[in-house]
Amino acid sequence: MMKEIEDLEKMLDTMIENYRKLKEENRELWSKVKQLNEKILVLEKEKEQLEKTLENHKRSLNTLVEKIQRFLSFTANQEMIQDEEESER
Repeated sequence: MMKEIEDLEKMLDTMIENYRKLKEENRELWSKVKQLNEKILVLEKEKEQLEKTLENHKRSLNTLVEKIQRFLSFTANQEMIQDEEESER
């Protein structure tokens, strides 16, 4: 009977030790999950900022293209006027 009690005590001690280890592992894993969630939030904010920057650059480039097109159109019109004036002479 004593042997059985000792075996039960050992088994119980092993279970308690396993529980402690699992509890610590669980705590560490939850800590990692929390860190990863925080990292996700930071990356999402960075992504939003990059998207805003990209949109601003797109608008700037579109404005620049429009100005260049107007300039080229104006220059082409000026050349046509000069050609007409020269041909009239």
